[in-house]
Amino acid sequence: MRNGACVLAAAAIMLAAAAPDPARRIEERFLAPCCWRESVAVHQSPKAEELRAEIQRMVAAKKSEAEIVDHYVALYGERILREPRGLRSLWLMIVPLVVLVGGGAALAVYLGHASRAAPVDS
Repeated sequence: MRNGACVLAAAAIMLAAAAPDPARRIEERFLAPCCWRESVAVHQSPKAEELRAEIQRMVAAKKSEAEIVDHYVALYGERILREPRGLRSLWLMIVPLVVLVGGGAALAVYLGHASRAAPVDS
């Protein structure tokens, strides 16, 4: 019985640790506006710390994730988002796939023609 309680307690701790903090999940959606390189969640700068504190306050005030995202997009523009919204996101996934497939097809055609070319006599 005691072992079962220990297993349940360990499982509860692991589950709580695995559940993402809502503020952290929101912080990961934004780039730090001081350098535009890292997520606000991990960037070490005064501006990133300020944004983390603001996000914590907004989450505590029961603002929705969409409201928080819209607030920062209004302040900094779409550039603040690590992943663009809407059609831009779709284009960022489709274009590389089309280029890869097109390049593979062009390579296959080229190799097919090159292997059938007549040998050159010397």
